[in-house]
Amino acid sequence: MRRFPHSDLRNRDYCDWREFLNKADRWSTSQIEEYQLSQIKRIVRHAYENTPGYRELYANAGLSPDSVRSLEDLRKFPTVTKEMIRDGLESFSAPTRNRVYITTGGSTGIPFGFYRDSKSFAKELASKAHQYSRIGWKEGDPQLVLRGIPIKRKNAMQFYPRFNELRCSSYHLTAQWMEKYRVRALQYKPDWLRCYPSSGCIFASFLKDTGGTFPPLKGILCASENLYAFQRQFLSQVFKARVFSHYGHYEMAVLAGFCESEDTYHILPQYGFAELLDEKGNVVTTPGELGEIVGTSFVMYATPFVRYKTRDYAVFKGWGCSGCKRPYQLWERIEGRLQEFILTGRGRPISMTAMNMHDDVFDDLRQFQFYQRSRGELYFRFIPKETCKPESLQTMQNRLQSKLGDDVTLRFQKVADIPPTQRGKHRFLIQELALNFGDA
Repeated sequence: MRRFPHSDLRNRDYCDWREFLNKADRWSTSQIEEYQLSQIKRIVRHAYENTPGYRELYANAGLSPDSVRSLEDLRKFPTVTKEMIRDGLESFSAPTRNRVYITTGGSTGIPFGFYRDSKSFAKELASKAHQYSRIGWKEGDPQLVLRGIPIKRKNAMQFYPRFNELRCSSYHLTAQWMEKYRVRALQYKPDWLRCYPSSGCIFASFLKDTGGTFPPLKGILCASENLYAFQRQFLSQVFKARVFSHYGHYEMAVLAGFCESEDTYHILPQYGFAELLDEKGNVVTTPGELGEIVGTSFVMYATPFVRYKTRDYAVFKGWGCSGCKRPYQLWERIEGRLQEFILTGRGRPISMTAMNMHDDVFDDLRQFQFYQRSRGELYFRFIPKETCKPESLQTMQNRLQSKLGDDVTLRFQKVADIPPTQRGKHRFLIQELALNFGDA
């Protein structure tokens, strides 16, 4: 098969950031702290001077950029939430060149839009690549991708030579389609499998149940969903390869991933400043304690995220990895983003991550949630904004239906309230069906 230059390697911003991260990979604690303090001072000043929202927020708290003299000083500054930035986006954004508007419903069911620029996104891709490289991944390595990317071809597969990757639809995880993926993989011979943990496990279950052979892999790269220990063990057992996971989000405030020797989340300190806060807003310092992930991005300038409450949760482990020796903050596991599935009428499981939209289709809603209690039937509960019109709802329904397929009846249901769980989380899907791998 002909090899093509990896597309990202033709992006100067990507290459420069990769080079920087490689040089900074073995920084000492003092070097990391010095860099983080300089970046915190820079982003706080940028937010204060260029966005009226942050300027008013800090002025009301009696703070200014000069208030930052140490890393601990950042914790004097108020946090910001999705709702604050969503409802005052222009006020919390800066007039950055080449900015584009993107949205994500995330795992919370709260529609959320903001601005980012191409340089920030290049740094995002380079940061992920830097983490993947810890276990031997390189740009241009052949990889099979099993994620929520709509593929319009009849065979539900598409090869992208710019990235040397074979993309297979995660909307078609039935035995018939997975056998086609397996046969194609035997020809393609990928080095890596990139997948949602849920999609990867369904495919692994199929291979295990059928005894089908699969090309040897160098590793499995999981993202966009919480990776459970039993999933990691199962994927490793079936594919006989290392399973790597990373945590991140579209807001690009925090990035964390496994290292080459330990399956814990190592926070990338050059990417942002990460805090875990307990329910009282105090910093979590005790190993085994749960906290909300609060991030300050060093790469986002169009819409800055300074002490941004992500609504995701992690368990603190400590500082410094005994395996790789990097002096990074470590998280034992991610508790947020619990994966969920919709079960279609023909038994196709669809990951809720694949239902996310990264444009403005949900902008006229305050909140939404999916609910399922019967196979092949799905309710979309929503709280509309005043700007929501019937034609907007019809567009949403058409878009969602195109992702679900013709074996799901989608019913829209306007509601006055979508209550959180007992732990204060807003579930993307309330699933009352008892699902298991056999449903695939």
